[in-house]
Amino acid sequence: MNYEIIINSIASIGVILSVIFLAYQIKKNTQASRANYYDSLNKTNMEFLRQLVENRELGELLEKATSNWDNLNEDDKRTSNYLFIQLFRHWENMLYQHKLSVLDKQLWSNHLNTMIGYFHHDGTQEWWLKRKMAFAKDFRDFLEKTEKPKQIYPTIKDLTIENK
Repeated sequence: MNYEIIINSIASIGVILSVIFLAYQIKKNTQASRANYYDSLNKTNMEFLRQLVENRELGELLEKATSNWDNLNEDDKRTSNYLFIQLFRHWENMLYQHKLSVLDKQLWSNHLNTMIGYFHHDGTQEWWLKRKMAFAKDFRDFLEKTEKPKQIYPTIKDLTIENK
């Protein structure tokens, strides 16, 4: 019997098994990376919302800014500007992750509805015209190419009025 053929066959099988194991490990690593991103995304969302819940005036201010930016006083514009920047940076990151296929399509779709709804409010548009150059071109182009929804994403004030 030719031992060289047997040894080469065993070595080949070892290489094949190593490649299969490596592919499995890469798949698991990808899943873990996505899970970490989803967790990070959720924490970012919760942190943004937490500050609005804990500070009632901040939440009300964001609602006002979303409805009519130009009517805010200087201090309110300053604070609202920082809130909008924080929110839009978060959305910019989400778009980037979506383009890399890291963000699950259903999760992206849900966040996209919120993003587009808030983007097309009058006050948000007033702010955007003054601040959009602070964001990446592909993000700007993406947002500006979206159509205004037939039913605009309601603010809390809108929801309160609807229930009366």
